[in-house]
Amino acid sequence: MNRTKIEWTDFSWNPIVGCKHGCWYCYARKMCQRFPKIFPNGFEPTFHPERLDEPEEYKKPSKIFVCSISDLFAPWTPGEWCNAVLKKIVECPVKHTFQLLTKNPELIPGDFHFPDNVWVGTTVTNENDDWINIGFIKKVRAKVRFISFEPLLGSLPTYAYTCLDGIQWIIIGKLTGSRKVKLNLEWVGRILDEAEAHHTPVFLKNNLKPILGDSLRQEFPKVC
Repeated sequence: MNRTKIEWTDFSWNPIVGCKHGCWYCYARKMCQRFPKIFPNGFEPTFHPERLDEPEEYKKPSKIFVCSISDLFAPWTPGEWCNAVLKKIVECPVKHTFQLLTKNPELIPGDFHFPDNVWVGTTVTNENDDWINIGFIKKVRAKVRFISFEPLLGSLPTYAYTCLDGIQWIIIGKLTGSRKVKLNLEWVGRILDEAEAHHTPVFLKNNLKPILGDSLRQEFPKVC
């Protein structure tokens, strides 16, 4: 595992690396291209079973972003890979907070009940109508279900905002490393208004600080 600069977590744990979503804004693909010796298979999905025990080596309970440069529930991720990672999460003797983020929440088994220390989220950028992921993530059996609006690339359809009930956490961040899409504060404001209506904690990424200044909120889910 590695310490990470991602503000809402402590470590990234990548027993699986590589992804086929093909997002044009993907930072992970660029990283793999930049360090070919570390990623000999490039961005092709690759399983590293030797990394499965890494969370057990850290005795202090921490927030761990699982598969930060892949997608555990993507259609191309073999079931045996996914099951091996989930098994390690469930059996880990240290009660870390495991944070799972996917673009395919519809593929998460409906009969799987995640432990309370596992937070399950989906990405919504408003590209290719991915706001429909909101409905799918709400069906997941997890104590904390969250949405990462990062990078936020546009305004959601009006009725999508009203679907944020039943969500325990919201992350918002803007596009970085490109000038292709300029963030509109109205997009952020509408999400914040709906979050306020449902008393949902919001974590605004540091890349919004130049825009929001001292009004930057960095809240976490209220868990017992």
